[in-house]
Amino acid sequence: MIIKNSLVVAMAVFLLAVALPVVVSAQSARAQETQAAAQERKEMSQTTVTDKKEVAQTRLGDAKLKVCQNREKIITNIMTRMGDRGQKQVDLFTKIADKTQVFYTEKSKISSNYDALVSDLAAKKADAQAAVDKTKAVGVDFKCDGSDPKGVAASFKENMKAQNGALKIYKTAIKDLIIAVKSVQGATLSAGNSMGDEQ
Repeated sequence: MIIKNSLVVAMAVFLLAVALPVVVSAQSARAQETQAAAQERKEMSQTTVTDKKEVAQTRLGDAKLKVCQNREKIITNIMTRMGDRGQKQVDLFTKIADKTQVFYTEKSKISSNYDALVSDLAAKKADAQAAVDKTKAVGVDFKCDGSDPKGVAASFKENMKAQNGALKIYKTAIKDLIIAVKSVQGATLSAGNSMGDEQ
C-alpha cells in the first residue's frame, strides 16, 4: 500500500511537473492575447478621440473663420477710420501750430526759446505722422483668411497705442509753443499798459 501511495504521489508530482508549465504557458498566452486586444482597443479609442478633436477644431476653425469673414468689412472699416482719424488730428494740430507761428512772426515778438520749440515741434510732428502712416498700413493688411489675422489685429492695436502716444506728445509740443508765444505777447501788453498809464 505504501508503494501504491508512493506511486500515486510520484505520478501526481510528474503530472504537475509536466502539466503545470503547459497550463501556465496557456494562461500566459491567453493573458498576452488579452493585453494585446486591450492595447489595440486603447489605440483605436485614442485614434478616435484624436480624430474627433481634429474634426472639432476644424469645425471651430471654420466657424471662427466664417464669423471673421462676416465681420471683416466692419473690422477693416474701423481700422481705416482709426487711421483717418489720426491723420485728421495731425492735420488739425499742424494747422494750429502754423497759425501760432504766423501770429508770432506777424507780431514781431522775440522769445528766447522759440526756435528750439519750433524744431521740437517739427520732430514731434514727424513722429506722429510716421505713427499714423504705420497704423493706416496695418489696417489695409487685415484679411481673415490671411496667414495671421490675430497677429495683424494685435499689431494694429500696438500701432494705435503708439499713434495715440505720438499724437499726445505732438499736442503737448504745440501747447508749449502757444504758451511761449502767449507769454511774450502778455509781457508786451503789460509793458505797454504800464507805459500807457504813465502817459
